Amino acid sequence: MELTRLFSARHARPATRRGLRHRRRRSPARSLRYMRARAVRLTGSPHSVAIGFAIGLMSAWTPFFGFHIAIALAAAFLLRGSLIAATLGTAFSNPLTIPFILPITWQIGHQMLGRTPNSDATAAALVRQLEGLHVAELWHPLFEPLTLGALPPAIVTGLCCYVATFVGIRRYRAARKMRLAARRPVLAPVDKGSRV
Repeated sequence: MELTRLFSARHARPATRRGLRHRRRRSPARSLRYMRARAVRLTGSPHSVAIGFAIGLMSAWTPFFGFHIAIALAAAFLLRGSLIAATLGTAFSNPLTIPFILPITWQIGHQMLGRTPNSDATAAALVRQLEGLHVAELWHPLFEPLTLGALPPAIVTGLCCYVATFVGIRRYRAARKMRLAARRPVLAPVDKGSRV
């Protein structure tokens, strides 16, 4: 009885200023900072973590929504990258970035194929084309330009992500090693010749 009253009283309390401040901190910038902090603390070599992130980011450019994690995990496994980093890298493709990813890859893909793209190609228009059609019917008009158009930005962002992650992890680990060394107490050297 007392426990029930205690828990119900706790949840019935009005939001304090601290609670409101805590809710306000949840933002895309805070999520990016969390992912960066999570990346530098992953175990594994800097190369392994960096290649995993780069692969995850590159797979996020592809139009195969729902399969990004599977693609990233398979490629990371083959290239001996961090599977956790690859999974985190696929978070680049989310409801906030898809409206930018689809039109960019659509335009680039049509330029690579030598076609004239539809000028009013928005993310919503491209998603509407997916409804009610089979994959075989979608390859030539939709998936071919989106897949080819994903290659250039995926390669550029993957290389940038690899270099930034690799350098960032090495710097973080070097700074952490120096902080840990500074915290250790300095022991006086023992003179081995003066034994009693």
